[in-house]
Amino acid sequence: MSSNPSSSAPPRILVNEDSEIDFHLLETEFRRARFACELRRTGTRAEFVQALEAFRPDLVISDYYLPGFNGIAALELTKRRLPPPPFIFLTHAAGEEIAVECLHQGAADYVLKKRLPRIVPVIQSVMSRYRSSAEYLRQTYMPGELLRLTHDLFSVTTRDGVMQSANPAWTSILGYSQAELVGRPVRALVHPDDAAIFDDWWRRLLRRASPPPGGDTTPAASPGRTPPDCECRFIHKHEGPRHLLWSALALPGDDKVCIYGHDLTERKQAESALRESETRFRRIADTAPVLIWMADARGQFFYFNNLWLEFTGRSLAQEIGQGCFDGLHPDDREAYIRRFHAHFVDRVAFRSEFRLRRHDGAYRWLVNHATPCIDAQGEFTGFIGSCFDVTEQHEVEDLLTHRALKQSALASFSRFALAPHSFDELVQRAAGLILDTLHVDCSCIFTLNPGDRTLILRHCACHKACARPGDFGRVTDTMLAREHAIQLSDDPENFPAAGALASLGMRSGLASPIGAPPHIHAFVVAFSREHRVFSSEAVDFIQGLANVLSTVHQRERVEAALAESEQKLLQSQKLEIAGLIASGVAHDFNNLLTAIRGYGELLKDNLPPDATGDVPVSLDGLLKTTSRATALVRRLLAFSRNQVLTTETIDLNTLVTDLRDLIASFLPPGIRIELKLHPQPVTLVADRNQIEQVLINLAINARDAMPDGGTLTVSTTIRELAPGEIPALRAGSYAGLSVQDTGTGMTDEVKAKIFDPFFTTKAPGRGTGLGLSICLNVIRHFHGDLLLETALGQGTTFQALLPRDPVAAEPAGNFDTDTEAYDSSMVPLPSSGDDTAKDSADESGELIYLVEDDDDIREVTTAILRSLGYRVRAFAAAAEVLAHITGKKNTETPSLLISDIFMPDMDGRKLSQHIGKIHPSLRILFMSGYVDSPAQLNDTYFIAKPFTRDTLARKVRLALDARRE
Repeated sequence: MSSNPSSSAPPRILVNEDSEIDFHLLETEFRRARFACELRRTGTRAEFVQALEAFRPDLVISDYYLPGFNGIAALELTKRRLPPPPFIFLTHAAGEEIAVECLHQGAADYVLKKRLPRIVPVIQSVMSRYRSSAEYLRQTYMPGELLRLTHDLFSVTTRDGVMQSANPAWTSILGYSQAELVGRPVRALVHPDDAAIFDDWWRRLLRRASPPPGGDTTPAASPGRTPPDCECRFIHKHEGPRHLLWSALALPGDDKVCIYGHDLTERKQAESALRESETRFRRIADTAPVLIWMADARGQFFYFNNLWLEFTGRSLAQEIGQGCFDGLHPDDREAYIRRFHAHFVDRVAFRSEFRLRRHDGAYRWLVNHATPCIDAQGEFTGFIGSCFDVTEQHEVEDLLTHRALKQSALASFSRFALAPHSFDELVQRAAGLILDTLHVDCSCIFTLNPGDRTLILRHCACHKACARPGDFGRVTDTMLAREHAIQLSDDPENFPAAGALASLGMRSGLASPIGAPPHIHAFVVAFSREHRVFSSEAVDFIQGLANVLSTVHQRERVEAALAESEQKLLQSQKLEIAGLIASGVAHDFNNLLTAIRGYGELLKDNLPPDATGDVPVSLDGLLKTTSRATALVRRLLAFSRNQVLTTETIDLNTLVTDLRDLIASFLPPGIRIELKLHPQPVTLVADRNQIEQVLINLAINARDAMPDGGTLTVSTTIRELAPGEIPALRAGSYAGLSVQDTGTGMTDEVKAKIFDPFFTTKAPGRGTGLGLSICLNVIRHFHGDLLLETALGQGTTFQALLPRDPVAAEPAGNFDTDTEAYDSSMVPLPSSGDDTAKDSADESGELIYLVEDDDDIREVTTAILRSLGYRVRAFAAAAEVLAHITGKKNTETPSLLISDIFMPDMDGRKLSQHIGKIHPSLRILFMSGYVDSPAQLNDTYFIAKPFTRDTLARKVRLALDARRE
């Protein structure tokens, strides 16, 4: 026993019992049996350990089953005392296996609670046996065998602390041999930093072991009573210090002290590691992105990480215990707390969901995952849990639930829209569907007036009759830029119709555009008399309806556009056919004009120089008529894109003056023409016929824009453009040609399409819509641009800007051009009064082969060439000239070959290839009434039909002179 066995003091009995009722029953039994003792009750491990140290029991009675701390664990703790007090199990039921285990573990006996009257006799028997065994051990085994029975340090010392014996554990734990220990003071092994602690404990030990003055025999002053254990460090012989827990018993009369040391080093290391682990855990938990909590085995919360405290806005002191339950939603609190505590009985992992109040007062849905905590002894110590905010997930689930209620309505409307219903029918159905599905007071469809952007009520559905306000206001740019539905208020700045309907009691609404920016053409709107914020599923629903309406409207527009495109395609095909016909007619007409003009010039050349009368005048009229016919053919060829363009230097002042009478001829009496010409010549390099056509087209458009009369002004100017002034044009000097009217002007919509092919504002049958498109192409063909200024009711001005630089004005694009590349001033042009060409031919004796399938052209061309002094051999087909050149009797070497390009048996290109093999240096001059691209002729020369005598003479001379070079 820890006290003097012979002491008459009542024994101290420590009762380890969690049931207060059972403890009172035990007290009652002791009183009934008149068993005097001092009792102390514990119910947890911590209380039990503290009582072993402070109470120093003579006997321990323990229940076998305790929550989180069973009797076997209590027995192990008791056995560590020196000497260990006897241990008795007191339990409700104990089978044979449990009884054997208890006795095997070192229990003195066990008693069933249902046989409680046996407890006092058992205690008396156990204590009697204990006193006898203690005395026996003290006298017999303590000097030797007892020291070897324990793995802890055991030594008998003098009152001065000099060791007289030491068990083997001293060597295994501290590394000292028996010889080094016996006769050595224990204090010599104490770590210097702990020497004061050890000395104080030793003094108290000796003081309590000495008889008190005056013969005091109270338990507190009884000899043999030891002070609490002493924990200090001892020096290891080879390694670091060891942590030891010392107990001691001073034996009265023997002048000896028994000391018992338990090695705590590993436990201290484990505790340090545990503290480090706990610190690391708290550091991780406090930085984790989830809410973490911990509760003990009784369901009391004792830890929350920082994120939890930040989430709730409460302190740790407010949350621990059961404080965290204050934040539960009132509808969840009672049921959740009941389920929560039930898990502490099951002691298995669980998952739960609840609503917790956030620091801002909002309740958030949390999902909680909890895992049971088990200590090293396998005992349940509580739960650790983590919580995730799943409010958004709940909101999505709610959204899907509410959306499902509207999906069928939207699907039904979509199926209805697939059928051939008009937009008006869909509008009426959509308005009623919004009214019934969103439970609003009014549903309206507004269309947008494209002119002034005011709202026009297309259809309205209301549960109660309401007035139809006339003015719904004008939509702002901000509203037209929106792509999604918006929540409305009664502020007109938010949505103009909302302000208008506020007078009818409408206080909130939802509007969705029909169409996408910048092509919004209508709005579908739901109004409510309540201040209401529409849910996201309501927004999706009304946007879905708007999308269906937009699709149907777009379908109607596409169908209308398709019908218009089909009509334009038909018109284009007609124009293409007309172009092909015009091209063929122009070719044949050119051949006729060539013959007519050629014969006319021959007749004029044969007249005497002083000829008078009707013949010279008639010939001049004939030649002028052929010139006009030639210009007409050029226009036909331009229309069919087979025109051969001839660039030349043009003075716009002269061109405008020459066309003034022609323009005036197609103007009605109510339109006056004015010319504003630049004081200096406005020259440029272009095709005169094309520029004339541009001016005429612009004048015709100006005339049609002034049905009530007005002034048509044609102006010329020279304009210097700075870099970037007009993005489409390079910097430099430009010739300007303007046509201005005082007519009706254009809207922005018409202005945006005015240059589109086939676009026209004229009545059916009065235009093809190609005039301005052709004008723009012609101007851009010569690297210029056509500018437009217009305003409703103030008239329109078209200004063509063309570069004055000949290089910059060189034709571009797909227009055909003349292949001439010479300066006409360098080549003399023979005429009836000029024998230069003829003399040159006579001197050189040049022989020209002419190949032309048209008899009239072949004859007149032969006559012109001979009149110029050339020797000519004419052929009606390519085969004839090839047969002649390759004939054995042929000894001629022609100086030039003139050939039509398009002939029945072989075209001129192939003919030139064959002849080139025979006469590689022979120059070839092609002629034709039309040609796809003279650039394909490479380095050959080309003359367009009809041609004049002078043009033919110049071309022939150019080709012959080039051959000599």
